[in-house]
Amino acid sequence: MNYHIDKEPIFPEKDALYFNEPWLIDGSLQKQEDCGEDTGYAKDNIRIYVPLDLSQEAILRRLDDVIARYREATEENEFAFESDTDMLVHQIEIYDQIWLARRGSETGKHSREGLMLVRLFLKRLGEIPDHGAERFPFEMMELLEDEYLH
Repeated sequence: MNYHIDKEPIFPEKDALYFNEPWLIDGSLQKQEDCGEDTGYAKDNIRIYVPLDLSQEAILRRLDDVIARYREATEENEFAFESDTDMLVHQIEIYDQIWLARRGSETGKHSREGLMLVRLFLKRLGEIPDHGAERFPFEMMELLEDEYLH
């Protein structure tokens, strides 16, 4: 299969922000780092920049996709469900930080846009059917509420 590849970098692009956080795309890098393993790159490494749109609509759509994939929180899928959803929480944090830098905040801690997104995110998490999960989504909801709404 042939892919459309731009060999030359497109920096600086006006409408894009660049984060050097590859674990946002490749969760295995975060797991390696958590275990204290070297996350250095192999000699044959090719860094690919994949656009990741962070908007309220995009993040909630991704959450809906995760919920549709697992359907309900059970003891068996709890860890995977939480792991996939945790990646979205990182996206919310970046979204909030960017809006805070752009517009500021009355509280100085979180943007209006971030607070609205968290409220909608929590509403959807609260609608996940619970069929035996011990922690998820309850702990995640509590952490988000403590950080953003209290």
